[in-house]
Amino acid sequence: MQPREDRFTIKAFDCCPDGRVKPNVLMQYLQEAAARHAEQLGVGFADLGQRNCFWVLANFRLEVTTLPRWRDDVTVKTWPSGCTRLTASREFVGENTDGHEFFRAASEWMILDKQSGRPKNLTRLDLHLPPSGPKALAAELQRLQPAEGYTRVDSLRVPFSSLDFNGHVNNTEYIRWALDGLYSLQHVVPEIRLIQATYLAEVFESDEIEILVATDRKGPTRILERRAAEPSNANVFLMEILT
Repeated sequence: MQPREDRFTIKAFDCCPDGRVKPNVLMQYLQEAAARHAEQLGVGFADLGQRNCFWVLANFRLEVTTLPRWRDDVTVKTWPSGCTRLTASREFVGENTDGHEFFRAASEWMILDKQSGRPKNLTRLDLHLPPSGPKALAAELQRLQPAEGYTRVDSLRVPFSSLDFNGHVNNTEYIRWALDGLYSLQHVVPEIRLIQATYLAEVFESDEIEILVATDRKGPTRILERRAAEPSNANVFLMEILT
């Protein structure tokens, strides 16, 4: 299957104070490219809506060579790369107009039933997804597991503005909250080389979310988001970053 290509120009309001694109905004570009390709392939938002279900991001890994900056043009190439009973994988490569590589990313997606919120068996939906395909990353995409040593750094009540078409928090918002939590702890904007994110549960308007961070000089910084009003195992999101 031929990759789809979309071009995005980094706007001033997409950037951190240092002029680099915000990682959550970069993920918005990838999400938009994926959505356009899914629509082109007949498995987009409207197509799944007719089946009373929708896509959700389950797992994501971004490896950065250079983060794009203000006014850079970014060509995002994306293609589906495999399918199991519960997840469909999709790859991304971002380049400038000269073919210089900005980043590579891999993702895994699930389809949830609108009423029950439970994952659908993809093999029973007749979506014609490819069973395999080329991968953008050398490393296999793995789901993160909670670790020890987290420190609570922030909390928030989910605003209406964080919701997307599906009525739950958009996947890019979790990244934004995590990086805001990290900034509140370190008071610096790190130059990120790698983001690994695992999504564990849907989050909705007015949910109370706690943000916890665990730092390790020899390894990745780990960020956990969980529902504040529920037991300590009510985790909704895990992230690791390398700088």
